[in-house]
Amino acid sequence: MSMRRITASTFAALAASCLAVPASAQQSITVATYGGEWGTALQDCIIDPFTAATGIRVTPEPGVSAVTLSKLLQQRDAPVLDAVWMDGGVSEQAAAQGVIAAIVPERVPGIAGMVDEGVYRDGDGDIFAVSTGFYSLGIAYNANEVGTPPASWNDLWNDELAGAVTFPSPSNAMGVPFLAEIAKLKQTTLSEIEPALEDIKKLQVAAYFDTAGAGTNLFQSGEVIAGAHYASSAFAMRDQGLPITFVVPREGAIGGDIRLHLTANTPRMEAAEKFVDFAIGKEPAKCMAERIYVGPATRDVELSGDARQRMPWGPEGSVASLSLPDWNDINANRSSVIEAFNRAIAAR
Repeated sequence: MSMRRITASTFAALAASCLAVPASAQQSITVATYGGEWGTALQDCIIDPFTAATGIRVTPEPGVSAVTLSKLLQQRDAPVLDAVWMDGGVSEQAAAQGVIAAIVPERVPGIAGMVDEGVYRDGDGDIFAVSTGFYSLGIAYNANEVGTPPASWNDLWNDELAGAVTFPSPSNAMGVPFLAEIAKLKQTTLSEIEPALEDIKKLQVAAYFDTAGAGTNLFQSGEVIAGAHYASSAFAMRDQGLPITFVVPREGAIGGDIRLHLTANTPRMEAAEKFVDFAIGKEPAKCMAERIYVGPATRDVELSGDARQRMPWGPEGSVASLSLPDWNDINANRSSVIEAFNRAIAAR
């Protein structure tokens, strides 16, 4: 048999074997995720199970939301990213700048099983993002050091807490939303934030934190005994044996979420849509809730008793119990609020 005939038969066999492999198994998409424990949870609860179920390989690209938005802008005409997770606020900016595609319910049928608060629409009614879990900023306090348990944001001004309180700085994802909540309590707005900042001066904040980890360090060191902190961080400290209690303020904990988007102009849109549809299913939502205690944006998810106790809205609440930020208002006023905060407080 000639080498030419052997080569031809080999090529034929290879072609046949390729045709026998499901098309999805040959596909690959790149998805922007988060780092740390959040990224690990997304990998274990969504990315790996998706690949196992569909054969579509997923390359995660971890990063913070602002960096992901920058990549989308740089890749506008030839995107490398096919789907992206981004936080609220940055999500709206991406939609306004046209770098994410509309999510069409007919092609992502799992949307029908989501709570209304977890589906984000633009002014034309098009869906630009879907939630894969809610988190919250509420009140954390040291039960051994605080005599009267706080029940409202206003209670942070109690005399016994003076000089031992913390909350996130404006550079933190929930920093400006926290200031918006305080402004609302003081019957003012972000565009007229000065009266709220005057009250914050009276709070005698021990320290502000830029990251959740830095906030936790303040409690662990004893530098603060109460303040605005993330539910998941408070529960983590309790698991470590610290006497930290998390309270949903009567005004509602301030809600945020991790949102999933489709990248505009991706040539791999069908596979990316399959990924989004999988991510909002009940099993991924349950896994995320049990793993990092984010509140499901998917309806009828059955949780363990432990996870129910650690939901961002409290054991008896729901997403409707959260105080959800007006991100468009926050984005419109963010720079002026940060400038006013730095001038009135951070520079002191």
